[in-house]
Amino acid sequence: MSQAHTHFAYAPRGVGVLYAVMWFAEGDHVYGWFIGARNGGHLASYFMLQDYYAARDTAFFRSAQDDVSGDWILVHEHGAPVSHSSPVPETVRHELSRLQDRFVRHWLFFDDDAQSRAEAEALRARELPVRHINMRPDRLEKFRTAAAVWHYDSPEADRNVLAWLSKRWPLDYEAAA
Repeated sequence: MSQAHTHFAYAPRGVGVLYAVMWFAEGDHVYGWFIGARNGGHLASYFMLQDYYAARDTAFFRSAQDDVSGDWILVHEHGAPVSHSSPVPETVRHELSRLQDRFVRHWLFFDDDAQSRAEAEALRARELPVRHINMRPDRLEKFRTAAAVWHYDSPEADRNVLAWLSKRWPLDYEAAA
């Protein structure tokens, strides 16, 4: 079983979840999933940072849709993204999918989930808005709060992974190093 790391940025008086990221390292590679604000909506994608922990250039792949087994995109810093088949080995795909599901169930809920009514009410009771993607109210105590943006990073997580990824992902918010 892989050790997953998590990072969040939450703007309680703004768009809500700026980003939620789950990732783990397997050898020289980093595999994960993110969801966050993009152009007034939200985008979710699986990702792979190929050779992140190697002495070679890192390649950034992300799923074209929120589907670990579907089409992927090789993202270039300068140039158009290139369509690609999944670079993630089959055994790692299963682990990635399992960890993503556990991550979402533990940390997030969506406004269209009828089973999350109590959580939506708990946010409203704290005078926090309910957006399409929301942090589970019982997890907010873990966040470092600030006036505009609250943050959470799992203990011992390599924030350099988050900083590297956020400079290249298609979300609106870039994480500070």
